[in-house]
Amino acid sequence: MARRQLNLAGGDGPTLKDVRQAVILLECSVCDRRESFERKVLVAQFGAGANLLKLRRRLAMGCERMVGSDGDRCSTRFPCLESRNC
Repeated sequence: MARRQLNLAGGDGPTLKDVRQAVILLECSVCDRRESFERKVLVAQFGAGANLLKLRRRLAMGCERMVGSDGDRCSTRFPCLESRNC
């Protein structure tokens, strides 16, 4: 059976190919979540054109704040995007 690849391409904003760090950090200040991902693994899994905003939602699956009547209230973020150190 062929492995199905999730299409996270398209949309506005930075993509994995815009990130130059070998390790990409994902954190949430509300639930004290901190994870690191190897860039090359994410590229292999989702493609270099994966939009980081869509990838954030994918990596934060399971967060009860992600889907609600008010929309996305999840605080998960890529810190390097805010500091422009990607």
